[in-house]
Amino acid sequence: MSNFQKPKFQAATGEQRFKERSVGERRSPRSSARMTENQPNRRRENTDFDQKLDKNRPHFSPKSSGKRDENRAPRTPEFSLQVTETQLGKVKVVTKSTGVSAQPKEKKTGPLSPRAPEKIKKNRAEEMKVFGENACFTLFAQRPESIVRVWTTVETAHKTGEMFSYLAANKKVYHVVERDELERVSGTEHHGGICMLVKKRHPFTLKGYLDITRRQDVVVLLDNVRNPQNIGGILRTCAVYGVKALITAEPELIQSANAMRVAEGGAEFVNILQTNDTEQALSQLRQAGYQVIYTSTDKRTKSLNKLLWTEKTVFVLSESDVSGFAQNGDEVVNLSIANPLKTGLNVAVTAGVLLASRAK
Repeated sequence: MSNFQKPKFQAATGEQRFKERSVGERRSPRSSARMTENQPNRRRENTDFDQKLDKNRPHFSPKSSGKRDENRAPRTPEFSLQVTETQLGKVKVVTKSTGVSAQPKEKKTGPLSPRAPEKIKKNRAEEMKVFGENACFTLFAQRPESIVRVWTTVETAHKTGEMFSYLAANKKVYHVVERDELERVSGTEHHGGICMLVKKRHPFTLKGYLDITRRQDVVVLLDNVRNPQNIGGILRTCAVYGVKALITAEPELIQSANAMRVAEGGAEFVNILQTNDTEQALSQLRQAGYQVIYTSTDKRTKSLNKLLWTEKTVFVLSESDVSGFAQNGDEVVNLSIANPLKTGLNVAVTAGVLLASRAK
C-alpha cells in the first residue's frame, strides 16, 4: 500500500494574496524568473509615468522636462557689477553700479507710527536734513561734529575731499550717489548736489540772552512769519549785517531744510532765541532798554530817514501789518513816502532795508 497523501489546497483570499512576505521567506525560482522577464516592461511604464509628470509639472519646479514652456515668464538677465574708483585728494571714492536703473521707490512720509521704536522717534526729533552747497559747506566749517551722514553726487564729490577725510577719520558714513537718488533722499530737486543729516541746534531762551548785559545790540523778532523762503532770506540778511540773535515762538520753522538752503549758510551765524509769547518777549526787551521798531505803509507815520537810533534795537518783522500793536515809546516807521502800492515790501526785503539803515 502506498504512503502517498493527496495534498490539500486552500483557496487564496484577497487578504492572503497581498500579504507581505516575511524577511526570511524566499521566492521560488519560477516567480523570480517571471519578475526578471517582466522587468523591462515595468521600467518602461515608470519612464512614461515620469515623463507625464514632467510635462504637467509647473515651470517653477526644480525639475524640468527638457522642453521650454512658451507661457513661462522670461528670466531676469544677469548684469555684472561695475565698480568705479575716483581719487579725491587723500580720499578714494568707490561708486558701484549694476548698469540697470531700478524703479524709484515711493518715499514714505507722514507721522510716525505709535509703535515706532523710541530710538526712531528720538532721532526724528533731534535730527534734520540740510541741503544746498553753501548751506552744507558752511555747516561743516562751523560745526562738523553735528554731522551724522552725508550724500553727494559724483559731480559735487570733487569738492568734498576734506569733508570725506573728516568723516572717515571719525567713522561717519558718506555716500556718492546719482542725482535721482539724491532727489529721493533730500525730497527736492533743488538739493545743490549735496545733502546732510545733522543734529539740530538747541535754541536759547530770551531770558538767558538778556541776562548778559550788552551796551549795543541789534536783534530781530519774527511775528507770524512762516514762509521758509522769507525766513531764509531774513537769516541771510541778519548774517550779512552781523545780527547775532533771532527771536521766534516757532524755532522749528527757522531750522527747516528749505529755510537753511535759502539762507546760504547764514543760519550758522545767527542764534535762535525761543519765546512762548511774543508780547511777553517785547515787554522783556523794553525793560532791558531796547528800542522796539515796527513798519507800516501808512504815510502819516514817521519816515525811516528821520528815525533817531538808540544803542539797542529790536525790529519786529511780520508778513502782515502789526504796527497796531505798538505801545507808547515804540517807533512806527514808513520805508517810503513815494510808495503808490497798498502793500509794502516783502518781509525779507524789509529786513534788508532796516538793517542797512541801522548799520549807517
